[in-house]
Amino acid sequence: MSDSVRIVLTRQSESNAPWLARLRDAGHEVLDLPLLRFVPVAPDPALDPATFDWLVFTSPQGARAFAAAELSPGEARLAALGSGTAAALVEAGVGEALDCGARDGAELAQFFAEQAEAPARVLLPGAKRRLVEPRTGLEAAGFTVAELPLYETRAAARDGLPEAPFTSDDFVFLCSPSVVKVFAAVWDERPRCVAIGNTTAYAAREAGFTPRVAGAPNLESMVQSAGLDPLPEPSITENGS
Repeated sequence: MSDSVRIVLTRQSESNAPWLARLRDAGHEVLDLPLLRFVPVAPDPALDPATFDWLVFTSPQGARAFAAAELSPGEARLAALGSGTAAALVEAGVGEALDCGARDGAELAQFFAEQAEAPARVLLPGAKRRLVEPRTGLEAAGFTVAELPLYETRAAARDGLPEAPFTSDDFVFLCSPSVVKVFAAVWDERPRCVAIGNTTAYAAREAGFTPRVAGAPNLESMVQSAGLDPLPEPSITENGS
């Protein structure tokens, strides 16, 4: 792999920031190109997290939004998609969580069902619009599931994006189907890319990319899948979901 490889980060600014710092500290050239942004949503007062048995978080942003809304888990137990989401819950002061080590919602539902006992009431705090998993898998396993929207993910303003930001040396890191959708709507180019999981990889292929797929939803796996040298050990592992 050429030393001139540039990594393009496409997540929201809040999510790009820790990856940007780690990559630059490791000597990589990085283009910060956020294609999405978060907009808070007022939580439904009828859904009190403290009345549920489990709160299952699928992204670091869900953890941050939960804390920003000044919600409390009460005695509810916490579970997280992966290590980055679990770390975000601790950093936000929400609490320690069961780390499901999953790459996507389907894996999360499968792991959770093996660790937690049904029936139980599960709340999914997070995005206003989300994929069918993990809810479908959790319900099939006998859990009663409700969703608590705390933020919306919106596309970055198109007039604020550069017309031709890519070079032949780039590796674009794609971390959600929403990012893929925005990218495909703005640019005709399909540079080399790494998808953070199978769901994102499927969306990327549908949009004309030929993605490599990270083995785990974290920066280390993204870098490895791009064929780059391993990063130094971080103080906190960031999840890309």
